[in-house]
Amino acid sequence: MKIKDEFRKRIPDRDKRCSAIIHGASAASGAAAAVAIIPGSDAVAIMPIQVGMITALADEFEVPWTDSAVRAALWASLGRIVGRGGANLMLRWLPVYGNVIRAAVAASVTEGLGWAVVKKLQRDGRLT
Repeated sequence: MKIKDEFRKRIPDRDKRCSAIIHGASAASGAAAAVAIIPGSDAVAIMPIQVGMITALADEFEVPWTDSAVRAALWASLGRIVGRGGANLMLRWLPVYGNVIRAAVAASVTEGLGWAVVKKLQRDGRLT
């Protein structure tokens, strides 16, 4: 049995599956941003997480993977830019606090991006 089928079997409600995907990606991006030591390296770690989240959400709504793959990268890039700008404005370089701020910003941007994608997919059935 595929992982996707097992996931759908254990969580039959689509909204709850989307919530699990988004919360998991938000936690992962927050953790990635918190442990990033080199300035700017958090964006390198967060972008693949966001792309994976968007493609998983597109798969939940049965949007063709080829259509969603390019747009997912674009959405993730936008989230990365917004997140980095927000983290820089919030005293990013403070010891310990800087890591907490980066983690909070990364998690919240990923969360917001995920729910925006879900709303778009519910409304239009596509990412364009």
